[in-house]
Amino acid sequence: MLVRDDDGERVCFLSGQRAVVGDRVRWVEAQGQGGKLVSVDERDTVLRRVDFRGREQVLAANLAGLLVVATVDKPTFQPGLLDRYLVAAASADLSVLVLMNKCDLDTPHGVDLAIALREAVGVPFLRVSAISGMGLDELRAWMDERADDGPWVGKTSLAAALLPQMDVGVVGELSSYWGTGQHTTTGTRILPLGKAEIVDSPGIRTFAPAGLSAIDVGRHFPGLEQVVCGYRDCLHRPGEDRCIVEETLDPTLLASYRRLVGELIDIEGRRRP
Repeated sequence: MLVRDDDGERVCFLSGQRAVVGDRVRWVEAQGQGGKLVSVDERDTVLRRVDFRGREQVLAANLAGLLVVATVDKPTFQPGLLDRYLVAAASADLSVLVLMNKCDLDTPHGVDLAIALREAVGVPFLRVSAISGMGLDELRAWMDERADDGPWVGKTSLAAALLPQMDVGVVGELSSYWGTGQHTTTGTRILPLGKAEIVDSPGIRTFAPAGLSAIDVGRHFPGLEQVVCGYRDCLHRPGEDRCIVEETLDPTLLASYRRLVGELIDIEGRRRP
């Protein structure tokens, strides 16, 4: 793995230690091998996901927040996937900003409605374009204001637009057939961005937050945090006694919430022997 200190960067082999991007580590010189990682400090924050078998994966540590990069079109905006990132960020106590990229394109009406719905319950959005430069100055200023908080997770195409003088790696060509960018980032690294830092991470097409029970999801889902039903452990499923969620939450958000809860219940079931 690549370790950075005041003297620059060096390759360190792990020697039994497990680390992720953002970790604060301790290392010693290893003749002919660069360095050897000897310990990993306790983490302040952890961003994790869980796969369909219930196995947890730590994606990054010691982050200040999460920049969720979505597109208004090509590929199609997936509001349900966005909701899962929002839950993961809230459960990890991370600030979040949703970057709607490709705003140089015409925005489908349904996407505008999905954005407005989430803005109404407090989700912050910034409309940008890595091609035209729209919104990038606002993003730089926003990042600089939070430079002391720690690194933020982002994506290669925006990193390339924000850092034109730096080789950030290959940015995938647009597929004319599928209308989707190729995922060319295979590793994760930290890049300087003005006074701040950004973690360039590979794209993830499926995502479920880790370390949460079905009940926890309602405490972090946008628009549900303040909903108090007739009993404390309400899962807000159809037909729940004294549940008020159908009267207070937009049906689209409620359907997204219920899909995530159902998936986590299924994953938990697969974990059991």
